Amino acid sequence: MNITILSPHRSPLPAGLAVGLAGSSIGEMLLGATNSRAQTTEADAPAPETNKPTEDFDSAGILLILLLLAAATIFYFLKIQRHSLPDFSGVTGRDPSKDSLPARRSTASRQKLSVDSITAADKAAFQQLLTDVQKAWSKQDMTELRQFVTPDMLNYFSAALADNNSQGFRNHVEDVVLLRAEILEAWTEQARQYVTAGLRWSARDYNLSLTKKHGEPGYLVEGSEEIPTESGEAWTFMRIQNGDWRLSGIQQ
Repeated sequence: MNITILSPHRSPLPAGLAVGLAGSSIGEMLLGATNSRAQTTEADAPAPETNKPTEDFDSAGILLILLLLAAATIFYFLKIQRHSLPDFSGVTGRDPSKDSLPARRSTASRQKLSVDSITAADKAAFQQLLTDVQKAWSKQDMTELRQFVTPDMLNYFSAALADNNSQGFRNHVEDVVLLRAEILEAWTEQARQYVTAGLRWSARDYNLSLTKKHGEPGYLVEGSEEIPTESGEAWTFMRIQNGDWRLSGIQQ
């Protein structure tokens, strides 16, 4: 289906880098103090031999402080990095329902359901809806499409079809074959039950000109009338009190 779907203030420097810069600044001050002290010692001491043990002790102490500062900076930076790593535990960690369009739902009374609660009959209904919606879309039959989608989605499809017509082409999706389906999330809101499924299918998906005749240059606007292609979208389905499932949102 060829459809177009509609921070807090922080320091400009990363925390770890800022600490590293602070550590290096302290190190420069300490090194400056060491060099100054060394120069003073060389200028004032009458017998360098007698001050050499003191200078060695001071240099060792400063070096130890610098090493401790470097270790603390590295530890802090690694700690910050570890906490900032994104969670790639799987698709179930995200919330597809929040960005599925055009469905508009409140989360005030939302109750999450286990994806295992979705039965084989539910999945078969989703597969059938995939075929029925694509077929009605290709025929531009709003009356038929009304049986399979929510009112919001019907308005959305109607606007999308009008947009295609204004651009002078018609989208066809034929011979739809579901290749893979994965339940991403399930939940209820009062009497309504929602399920978002990731669907991948193959179909002959192409656009034909409304102003050209078959065989004329420019008749095939996009795609292939003969070669199927694969597509994938997240579809959100809804039903009321165990009624028929309807398409309520699409995320491309």
